[in-house]
Amino acid sequence: MDGFSDELEFLVDSTNVDNVGDASEIDYDLDELDDIEDDDRDVVEYEFSNSNGQDITGAALSRDKPLLLVHRSHQHASILPQVLNDAADRHSDELTLGAVVSMPRMSPKSIKSFFNIIPSDDVPIRIADPECFARMDSFGEELKKQRDKEFVGPSTSKYWTYFTEELPAGFTQEWIGAVLDAQRDCGATVLLSPGLWVDPASPAKSLAAMRQHAVWSRERVLSGEHLAVNVTLPSSWLANDVLREQLLNEIVDMSDPVFYMRFRWPLLAQPYGHLIDSSILEGYMELSATCRDNDIKLILPNTGLTGWLALAWGAHGFSTGMGSGERAFADIRLIKIKATGPRPAPTQRMFSSPLLHIVEKPILDSLDRLPNAQRCSCKFCIAMRRGGDGFDKPLAGAHYLRRVADLTAQISSAERGRGVAAREIVTNACVYKDESNKRVPLANHNNPRHLPLWRALL
Repeated sequence: MDGFSDELEFLVDSTNVDNVGDASEIDYDLDELDDIEDDDRDVVEYEFSNSNGQDITGAALSRDKPLLLVHRSHQHASILPQVLNDAADRHSDELTLGAVVSMPRMSPKSIKSFFNIIPSDDVPIRIADPECFARMDSFGEELKKQRDKEFVGPSTSKYWTYFTEELPAGFTQEWIGAVLDAQRDCGATVLLSPGLWVDPASPAKSLAAMRQHAVWSRERVLSGEHLAVNVTLPSSWLANDVLREQLLNEIVDMSDPVFYMRFRWPLLAQPYGHLIDSSILEGYMELSATCRDNDIKLILPNTGLTGWLALAWGAHGFSTGMGSGERAFADIRLIKIKATGPRPAPTQRMFSSPLLHIVEKPILDSLDRLPNAQRCSCKFCIAMRRGGDGFDKPLAGAHYLRRVADLTAQISSAERGRGVAAREIVTNACVYKDESNKRVPLANHNNPRHLPLWRALL
């Protein structure tokens, strides 16, 4: 064939590709799932205490306001400082901001460059996630099976001995010290314990290892530093009553004030979709409430608006980002489909704030033309419209992050509490969906299937 190969490969994180036979039918995006590109910007060092010597990171962690972490994306990351500055200007009284990088999928220089273009007073929480769950002696083999290649490629793993080093004697205190040192060297203001995979097949052994790694990490933390217990688990720890009880008991019995807990979701039903498994969501609800009741700061990375929902149940913070990989830590699969034409263009999608959902841009344009509709007036949408009604993916992603910050601030400042405020927002979204659907059909992945379930859980 001229201009294209006979077979195309796609990594997908949703079931929307079932029963397609040709690549032209695929609804996909060219992004997120490979090593993150380097940035050759010169590195400038920042101090993480203000002129009065105040520990701004500690003050940020201790705030009652929710924590919104922006996870650096694989593509279009250059716009993220603008997004964070915009959120800080608008909502510094209602929320705390942070930034997260995937440490083994970047070079040390790139991480420092990214952290150092973000003003420390506005974004005091900086996390260099070690992603040790992706080691081949943890969850890495399964990730490799899903992707048909390693989660962390050789172009960046070569920088990280803690990630590539073979450990025939097992995970030791010295190795954990190396994990923490790597984060320090990158400029992280909150250190994470390794976050290895917690295997439900041997729950007692896995939880004991989680606790031991937290103990060793605490012993390696220096005066004035801050630590979060980093845990990576399958969602069965939330959905299964027995496993969930064991997990909650372990967390409460530990003396750690901050937990950073990442759960692997099943394949999502829609691209850029939301978690709609009621048993997993109910597990998040109980986990969040338990942490709140025991004065534990619970941070839920890579959860998108599901993390926002968990704020209403008692979680302290969550992370999201531009790409689907930053919004959901979900199973993926590799599919190979015969190509009968040129590679299809990526689908143009935008976040609809009234729907709390990502829809195709033509659908959003139709919604904006309905009577009494209000087009988004954020700075990123205004910039996109300057060239007509075209589409710009970085600006679309920035619009999403801006609206997530708005939603987080909205429930943070509500007089009757986050739960009541979140329920009102979700209820309004349900009404908007029902009314809009009469004029603009919201079918397939444009249908916000999560809304009825979320409303029932609030």
